[in-house]
Amino acid sequence: MTATVQQRQQARAAILHWHRSLRSSRPRCEAKRKHDGQPCQQLALENGKCAYHGGRTPRADGWHKPRWPNVKAPNAEAKLNRKLKDREKAAKKRAARLAAMTADERAKHDSWHRAHQPGPPGPRERHRQERHQAEAARRSIEAIRPAAVDAEAEDLGRRIADLERELESLCTVHDIFG
Repeated sequence: MTATVQQRQQARAAILHWHRSLRSSRPRCEAKRKHDGQPCQQLALENGKCAYHGGRTPRADGWHKPRWPNVKAPNAEAKLNRKLKDREKAAKKRAARLAAMTADERAKHDSWHRAHQPGPPGPRERHRQERHQAEAARRSIEAIRPAAVDAEAEDLGRRIADLERELESLCTVHDIFG
């Protein structure tokens, strides 16, 4: 036998061993398939999902950031140009969608984006806790603050405004031109 035939047989034996013994014991993707709703059954990555169902999604600092092509790949320039063109197209579509939003929808959208910042989970959790604490403090301050201002305070406010207008009219300079 030649060396290449022998190498092929060794490779075939290694792959058969992998499929028969090792592959069957590996964890499977738990995502539902579109066509029948059953579990995917592809080999799962470390997060329990296959590459098709989000298993290759970057974590921590790489979350929700673009993945650029490998510069050493022979078609890297074409991939980069396609990715840049796709990002530009998505940005235009996003800008059009934002322009069509009502003020209420835009406020909701901005609120969601403030709450879902990319980056590591530690700072995101800290910001989430700070927002909850600020909301709780705001609610407690509003509970302490009197709901309605009494009539006497309103009367005093009007009286002060009248006196300030009177003072302003008395303080104006009256010269020969005014």
